Amino acid sequence: MVRDARGIVRFLSACFIAFAIVSAALIAAGVVCGVYFYSPSEDSNIPIDVPSVPEPVYEETETPSSLTSADESRLNYSSEDMYVRTYSWTFGGYDQSAEVKIPADHYDFYRNKSHAAVDIDHYALTEDDRLFLEQMINVFKEQGEKYNFTDDQNVQNIIAFVQAMPYTSDSVTTGYDEYPRYPIETLVDGGDCEDSSILAAALLLEMGYGVVLIELPGHMALGVKGSEDLTGAYYEHDGSRYYYVETTAPDFEIGELPAQFINAPSKVYPMDPTPAMGIRLRADYVDNDWTHVNYKIRCDVINAGPTSGQNVTVVIMAESEPFDMTRVWSQSSEIVLGTLADDGSAWAEYTVRMPRQNYTRFTCVVYGDNFNPEYVSTKVVYMN
Repeated sequence: MVRDARGIVRFLSACFIAFAIVSAALIAAGVVCGVYFYSPSEDSNIPIDVPSVPEPVYEETETPSSLTSADESRLNYSSEDMYVRTYSWTFGGYDQSAEVKIPADHYDFYRNKSHAAVDIDHYALTEDDRLFLEQMINVFKEQGEKYNFTDDQNVQNIIAFVQAMPYTSDSVTTGYDEYPRYPIETLVDGGDCEDSSILAAALLLEMGYGVVLIELPGHMALGVKGSEDLTGAYYEHDGSRYYYVETTAPDFEIGELPAQFINAPSKVYPMDPTPAMGIRLRADYVDNDWTHVNYKIRCDVINAGPTSGQNVTVVIMAESEPFDMTRVWSQSSEIVLGTLADDGSAWAEYTVRMPRQNYTRFTCVVYGDNFNPEYVSTKVVYMN
C-alpha cells in the first residue's frame, strides 16, 4: 500500500510539472483560458490596425478686439484714419443733428467679415460696434432730456433718424444684390431696407427696447415691442406684440403698414444674443503598447454667435458603452478657454488612452456661463 501511495505521488508530481510547463508556454504565448495577458512594458510596442475616425478640416479665425465704452483711446485717430459722418433729421418739430466718428480700420474689419450664412439678427447684435453706437445713443439721450421726450418719443426719435438716412442699394456700393450690412457699415455707407432695419434694431436694443426684424416679400422692416392698448399693425412673437416700423421712408408712424404688405406672408426674427458654439473635432493616432492605444484629440471651438461666450470650457473624452457620455475610458480635466468673442476661435488638445480590443467614441463637450452645452462625437470605432 505504501509503495502504491508513493507511485501515485510521483505520478501527480509529474502531472503538475507537465501542467506548469504547458502553462508557462501558454503564458509566453499570451493566452490562458481565453484571457489575454499583456506585457506592461511601455517600449514593447506592437502593430495595430488604426481605426478610421473623422478628420474634419478646421480653419483658424482671428479673434477681434472687443470694444467697450471704456476704450476711448480707440477714438484718438487722425482725420485721415477716420470716417466722419454728420446726420440731420426732424422730429417733434425740432431740427436735430449728430456727428459720428468711426475709425477706418474698424470699418474695414466689418467690411471684411463674412456676410453669408449668418442669421440676420447677428448683424444687429454684434458687440464690437457698441462704442460707436453709443455715440449716437448719447445724442438721443441728450435730445430726449433737452426736449422732454417720453419713452415713446425717444423711440420715435431714433426711428426718425434712421428714416432720414440716405437709401443706398447693395449693388451700387458693394456689387452684390443681397448684402446685409453691420450697423457701422450703414453709418458710413447708408443702406437699403435691410440695413436700416438692422441699424434701428441695434440702436433700440442698446437703449433697452424690445425689437424684432420682420421679413416680408422683397422687404425687411422693424418690429417694436408694445402693449395691447396701442393701435396699428403688429406681429406676435412669444406672446408679445411687435408693432410694424417702416425704416426706409420718412413720416411713417409706428404701426403704419404699407398697403402692399397687408395680409402678406411674413417671418419674424427675434433678437437672440446667445453665443453659438461650433465645434470641429480631429483625432490622430499617437502610439500603442500591448494593452492600450493612445489618440490625440483636438477640439477647435468657433463662436458663430453675435456675442461673446463667457467662461468657455472644454472636456475631451474617449467614451465606452453605452456611448451617452456617462462612461469613459479616458477623459481630460476641464480645459478653460475663457472668453470667446464673436467670430473668435480657440482650441484644446488632450491625449486619450483606451484599452485594446474594445469599442470607443471620441467626444468633445463645450459649455460656458451664457450658452447651452454643445458637443460633437466621432463614429464608434474598435480598438483592435
